[in-house]
Amino acid sequence: MTKASRKERERELRRNDIIDAAEKLFFSKGYDNVSMSEIAKEADMARATIYQYFKNKKDINAAIAGRGAQILYEMFEKIPEDLTGIENIRALSKTYYQFYKQHTGYYNAYYHSGAFEYEDSPYLEELKKLRKKNFQYVIKAIKKGFKDGTIRKDIDPAATTLIMILISNNVHNILPLTRMYMDEYNMTQDDLFEVNVDQIIRAIENK
Repeated sequence: MTKASRKERERELRRNDIIDAAEKLFFSKGYDNVSMSEIAKEADMARATIYQYFKNKKDINAAIAGRGAQILYEMFEKIPEDLTGIENIRALSKTYYQFYKQHTGYYNAYYHSGAFEYEDSPYLEELKKLRKKNFQYVIKAIKKGFKDGTIRKDIDPAATTLIMILISNNVHNILPLTRMYMDEYNMTQDDLFEVNVDQIIRAIENK
């Protein structure tokens, strides 16, 4: 290993140490409640050292969101390829919900920390690429359903995918008023998710 490659490896290790430290704090305390000083302390580094690797806290969060996007991509990759289009949509919906439940911190970084509000992050372009790949999984499933006859051909794949994502995110992020109604009718979040998926399937299924 050359001296240059050794230095680059050391930089990568230190960069990952910073991301690991920030993850731990963001996931336990919330993004808004963590300072760069706290991240530096958790990473056992000087605050000035953190800025040699990341411009600001948002920059670190973009890297964390990228990790989340990669996890979701790998989860989508495990969905069997022999499903029909409509079966694939159900599987993708369930996988996305599992991602939210099992990796809530990454989910929050992925969607709810303003990752697309700062264009100067070097980690943003990679995050965008991964998110577009994940988006394409749903579009491909819809088009597959067109071919095998399980999904209506009169729907727009991109618009339908966007609506599905918007509805799903509302199920994941339940407002206090919605929670009140759920409690009134003894409905859990899992119950709401199942109803949501059934409604989506009924709306796009070719009967």
